[in-house]
Amino acid sequence: MPKRRRPSSSHRQDFLADGVPEAHQRLLEHVLANNARLSKVKIAKLPHGIGIVASERVQKNEEITFIPKSLLVNLYDIEFPNSSPIDHPTKVHSSLAAYVASQFHAPNSNDPFISILPPFSSFKSSMPLFWSKEVLTNCPPWIHSFALKQQEKLKDDYEHAVKVHRDARGVEFSKEEFEWAWAVVNTRTIYYRPKKWYKVPAEDCMTMCPFIDYYNHDARGDESCTVSFSTDGLRVTTQKPYAPGEEIFVTYGEYNNDHLLVEYGFALPANRADNINIDHWVFSKLSSRHQEILREMSFNGGYLLDENEVCYRTMMALRLAIISDDDLGIGKRYWDFVKLVEGEMEEDEYVELYEMDEKMVGGMLKEVVEAVVKYGEEKTENLRQMLADEEFLEQKDSIGSAIERWGQMIDIIAKYREKNK
Repeated sequence: MPKRRRPSSSHRQDFLADGVPEAHQRLLEHVLANNARLSKVKIAKLPHGIGIVASERVQKNEEITFIPKSLLVNLYDIEFPNSSPIDHPTKVHSSLAAYVASQFHAPNSNDPFISILPPFSSFKSSMPLFWSKEVLTNCPPWIHSFALKQQEKLKDDYEHAVKVHRDARGVEFSKEEFEWAWAVVNTRTIYYRPKKWYKVPAEDCMTMCPFIDYYNHDARGDESCTVSFSTDGLRVTTQKPYAPGEEIFVTYGEYNNDHLLVEYGFALPANRADNINIDHWVFSKLSSRHQEILREMSFNGGYLLDENEVCYRTMMALRLAIISDDDLGIGKRYWDFVKLVEGEMEEDEYVELYEMDEKMVGGMLKEVVEAVVKYGEEKTENLRQMLADEEFLEQKDSIGSAIERWGQMIDIIAKYREKNK
């Protein structure tokens, strides 16, 4: 095992900007003492929270962070009973959350990584998973439905953790500690697959990584740093130069703000990957038979609109919607639609053949867009009334986030309308 080294105070300060709380200094000492390598970066307190900035000029393709395998927090690199997805029928998210929650009760518990994690109150206000029924009911439909699915998963994972870890092995944690830890795992894990985990599903290959956790998200994957894996640890490498003081980002993927909000508890003010899920309103135009056919074609749902256009899936759904139930499965128009879906007919050819139908599709799309705006304005007004009600005083942050998201969506539609006059 490599010999640990204790960083000097002056060396430690090389990686800390002014005003960073003491808990982060402790974590920095911990990772440096365990053979992490940092180059030209600093932990900094930024307007949106803690992040990483360049301490001096950084070039493209520079390795700026290395975190050794020994510091990773996952079910492969830590000892935790009944948790291996290879040896036990475990749920990785559940077991990893049980481990994190149990650290409050570990002997001489003073884990520097645990100490820098956000408090439960932060997750309760930022993640729709923990928002009240009244707030969720007034959120965009996709956020509402996804949060309900998360609530069910959290419930199942807690029951699993109690049975497999607390009851069977005597691991200590309360329900609130588990819920906090579950949110920590949900928001702070990255993909990591050890060689022996080749049969483990990708969604279960989860690890938390001290220090790399500080890098904030940017949707620009071609500019954000890359995180690469090797047998000895994780590395962060730049894809562009950085000036001193400039924040350095990694990317979680090109996700819209709905996804970022429900999975991570934040939305980006300027997210070039942002769009709107309009399933709720497109489905209102589809009969059960339409939806059955679209499901068979793998076109049922996932309907998106951004500031430039609606997605191809949306157009296909609306093209089917104007065909009456009586005509489904028969006639040239229906079978030409099937050819279009299967790639046997070009879209331009289909549009030319069914010019009048396309006008009907355009009219239906306009109705969908108008319905989104009307619905959003109604829900926003409901949320604003809740803000003025003392009953919801403690929920003002979650209400504010929901209002902000509706504002972003309505702004996307305004831009879409302007570009598609």
